[in-house]
Amino acid sequence: MFYLSWIVLTGTGIFTSIAVFLWALRSGQFADQGRARYLPLFETDPLSSASTSPKLPGAAYGLLLVLGVGVIAMLSPVILTLLRAKG
Repeated sequence: MFYLSWIVLTGTGIFTSIAVFLWALRSGQFADQGRARYLPLFETDPLSSASTSPKLPGAAYGLLLVLGVGVIAMLSPVILTLLRAKG
């Protein structure tokens, strides 16, 4: 039973990594690799390109959900280990 929490942690980490990678592929994060290498060379004002709307897009909520699940999955084996060590 003790190893089950570590297996769940590893499985959740692998699943989260694959989910984030597939999200990045679907949303076009890797679409323009030729232009990406020159972006640090351009001088732009980061405040002028920021949008005025403080609302997060739907993808950001998805990433926050994935982050929350990952944090819970990482903390649960540690908490279980501490509880088992005291008992």
